[in-house]
Amino acid sequence: MVEMSPGQAREFWKALMDNASSLIADAHTLLSAESYGRARSLTILAQEELGKALWIYDTFQDDWSSGGAAPRVVDSLTQHGRNHTKKYLEAIVFGDELAEFWGDYSALPASGTSYEAWEKVHKKRQAEAETAAKEANLAKQRGFYVDHDANGAVLSPTAIASGTTADDLQTAARVIEMLLIKDHSRMKTSATPYDSTHSQQFRLLPVSHPEDWAAAAGALDRSAEADDQGAQER
Repeated sequence: MVEMSPGQAREFWKALMDNASSLIADAHTLLSAESYGRARSLTILAQEELGKALWIYDTFQDDWSSGGAAPRVVDSLTQHGRNHTKKYLEAIVFGDELAEFWGDYSALPASGTSYEAWEKVHKKRQAEAETAAKEANLAKQRGFYVDHDANGAVLSPTAIASGTTADDLQTAARVIEMLLIKDHSRMKTSATPYDSTHSQQFRLLPVSHPEDWAAAAGALDRSAEADDQGAQER
């Protein structure tokens, strides 16, 4: 049984989100070094940490907003806390909200679609997510360990091609960022003091929004150069 007070849950949740964002940053470093297998593995680990964080968030977000103090049991964490596939599945199902979160509703069934059609789409997506979760767990292992295939050929993490690793990493970063932004929005109307996660959001920016990050970094560099030039002229 995993029972926590809201305060303990908040501390645990922030540690999970900090670890998830750090794993994304580490994966980005490995990607830059062309270590694609390990970059992919760390990306999956980050999503597993997000999955646990989502279970805690769903259980405690109301208490964090209202100031509730009663301990609660996080049932999903109790049942699935060591199940890698379940944790990853939670993260990718949450990630289905990403496009809509940024205002893109093109993937949704058209307005006026019947309940049966919506249910069919949901079940199809759930089945796809479950398959993806199982495949991700195997991919994570392949990115860490040397093995051999059914024909006896050696499989090494260093031989894994780039594939979709960069895109998958960016998507994972944006999904983690989405939960941080949702928490930020929640706190705006909360009865409890603001509990910042800006450092985690900032850590994700080079991966989640590289163009914006590069533009901001360039602006800072130009500002620093202007300051240096002004100092020299004085």
